[in-house]
Amino acid sequence: MKTIENQRKTPLLIDNLSAFLKRLPAHPKRKEIEDYLARQIAGFKGELSLEYFYRYLPLNEIIFLHNIRILHEKYYFQIDTLILTQKFLLILEIKNLSGHIFFDNLYSQIIRKIDDIKESFEDPIYQVQRQAHHLAEIMKLYKTPFIPIETLVVITNPKTLIESAPSHTDALYKVIKSAELKKRFDGFRQKYNEDQLTKKELKRLVKRLNKLHTPYNPDLCGLFNIKSEELLKGVFCPRCENVLLVRKKRSWFCYTCNEIYHRAHISALQDYARFISTGITNRECMQFLNLPSTSQSYHLLHSLNLPFSGTTKDRTYHLNSLLDD
Repeated sequence: MKTIENQRKTPLLIDNLSAFLKRLPAHPKRKEIEDYLARQIAGFKGELSLEYFYRYLPLNEIIFLHNIRILHEKYYFQIDTLILTQKFLLILEIKNLSGHIFFDNLYSQIIRKIDDIKESFEDPIYQVQRQAHHLAEIMKLYKTPFIPIETLVVITNPKTLIESAPSHTDALYKVIKSAELKKRFDGFRQKYNEDQLTKKELKRLVKRLNKLHTPYNPDLCGLFNIKSEELLKGVFCPRCENVLLVRKKRSWFCYTCNEIYHRAHISALQDYARFISTGITNRECMQFLNLPSTSQSYHLLHSLNLPFSGTTKDRTYHLNSLLDD
């Protein structure tokens, strides 16, 4: 079987948070959002670091799915990496944690200690067990033949010190460092030596899971309780990052790098669609892009061939297509 893999891409949430912060240059919530973004980036880097160790697996037998998020029983469950074979499925819960972590089954938590400061987190062993439950239920729902589902928690930071309570036997078998992935995978291959799915059934399952996948894309204004009016308006220079452009002779000009840009407004309209609304009027466009007149905003919106609704006077342009670019 030829390996099929959905390429691990930068999560939409990370891209959106980065763009969102550009429009909050000075805000009481900025530090909170920066910390939240830093955690998302750290987690993503941990997932990327496992790519090195995947090459030691029998790739001709494997299908990878990364960051799948599926609705089940009114709530979403998300899997960092799902490794699919014809014999078994393996869910990886990937944690990029540093310091000294202690798995405490008495209170279903892990305790992390860095520089004498302790923090408590939910035990990812129970987290990944829930993911396995929901995945099994989804497979039953779509009448997928039974196949065993195994789970592992992978700590990707090689310097992290891991300990567990003596009674937490699950931690001994379910928590590994990245370098141990091949050994555990080989163990599962020996444990399950008969095919449970045909190649056709496996590919059908992958197609189904990809179809059910919905990326995490929260309303950031709502998530952080920020009013859309607080967001910085204007068109940013693609080269100078946080410098705003001015409209000159049907183009955008940057006084910092002295460059002219013809389509820089598209990125700003994408921000509007992501953070404010996917519908925009001429007046709203004029105000958000810092244009001097609605006639200029009309020509910009009209040139993009966007679908619209309403009459000429109260026309609303729909920006959804810009988010697909």
